[in-house]
Amino acid sequence: MALRKTCAVIGGGTMGADIALTLARAGNPTHVVETFDAVRQGLPARLAAGLASFGCPDRLDLVEVHASLDDVDWPSVDLAIEAVPEKLDLKRALFAELAHRARPDAWLASNSSSFPISAIADGLARPGRFLGLHYFMPAHLVPLVEVVCGAASDPAIARALADFMRSTGKVPVIVKKDLPGFLANRLQHALAREAYALIDAGV
Repeated sequence: MALRKTCAVIGGGTMGADIALTLARAGNPTHVVETFDAVRQGLPARLAAGLASFGCPDRLDLVEVHASLDDVDWPSVDLAIEAVPEKLDLKRALFAELAHRARPDAWLASNSSSFPISAIADGLARPGRFLGLHYFMPAHLVPLVEVVCGAASDPAIARALADFMRSTGKVPVIVKKDLPGFLANRLQHALAREAYALIDAGV
């Protein structure tokens, strides 16, 4: 696949909107699906302001905002990114739906920060194309993104997804083992534990 891709972001809240902003800023046609009316109605203005701040207001034309998965042109989508609330049942149900709607060669990614990728992908057909894609807040400003491999993820797809992330201005790190907290959160928690230990020791 070429580095420029048609993307779908499912969930238009804080993370989803900023992920969409990052994708569109890099020139990728981007669909955003948000079912809540109030959030969805605010997305065009939020995205317009973000793209204007990066000096590319014309790229708002690359973004389409939808109320339903039914409204997305799924045959055109190369990458679908889930950014819905951290509820495992919700994520599993969504990916079962995405696996049915997306092309067999499309990549499916979760922005989950807490659930193991293998747990979300459990039972999916073609699990090799499913990975974690963990952005950090604010997603349009923080360079780091973790590309997380589940037990069944195809390493070649992980490498290709990392290449695509670089094309959007990100600094990807491939996480080869699906550990709770991935890399950055585990390091952050280790630093926090040491900080509390230093306080408890009177240092």
